[in-house]
Amino acid sequence: AVVSTQSTGVIGLAFQVLQLVWFGLGLSKWMMWFAGVLAAASSITYPAISAYASQSADSEQQGLLQGILTGIRGLSNGFGPAVFGLLFFFFHVELDETVLDESLPNQEEDLSKYNSMSMPGGPFLFGALLAFLALLITMSLPEAAPLHRVDIKKKTDIDSDSLESGFVNQDLSPLLSDSIA
Repeated sequence: AVVSTQSTGVIGLAFQVLQLVWFGLGLSKWMMWFAGVLAAASSITYPAISAYASQSADSEQQGLLQGILTGIRGLSNGFGPAVFGLLFFFFHVELDETVLDESLPNQEEDLSKYNSMSMPGGPFLFGALLAFLALLITMSLPEAAPLHRVDIKKKTDIDSDSLESGFVNQDLSPLLSDSIA
C-alpha cells in the first residue's frame, strides 16, 4: 500500500510529539538516546510537507513554492533557538553541570531551592504541544491537495497593447523597460 504525503506528514509529526514528550519526561541517559531515535524517525516531516505542497502548485510555480518553504524553514532554524532559549530561561533550566564545592556553606540548600523551581522538561513539553497542534492541522487538510491554476502572464506573451504599438516586450529586464517609452 502506498502512503500519501499527508499520511507521511502525520506519521512524522506523531514521532515528533513522542520525541519531545520523551525528552520532556525522560530521567535517564538511555531515555535520551531513545528520544534521538524518535527524532530521526520524525525527520520525514519536512519532505512530506514539501511534497504535499508541491502537489498543489502548478509546474511553473514549483520554484517559488519551494523557495517559500525553504525560507520559512530557514527562519524557523534562526528564531527557534532564540525562542526556546528564552523558554529554557523561563523554566529555570540550567544547561551547565553544577559541581558542589563542599567547602562552601549552604550550597546544597541553594541548589535544592533552585531545583524545586526548575522544570527541565518544560521547554520540550511546550514544543510537544506545538507539534501536536501542527499534527491536528495536518490531519484536517484534505487528502489530496487541490490544484489551483493561476494564470500568470509570461514575459514572452504578447498583449494587445504591444501589438498596437508595434513593440513586443520579450526579454527586457525591469530596469531597461523603464527607459523605453
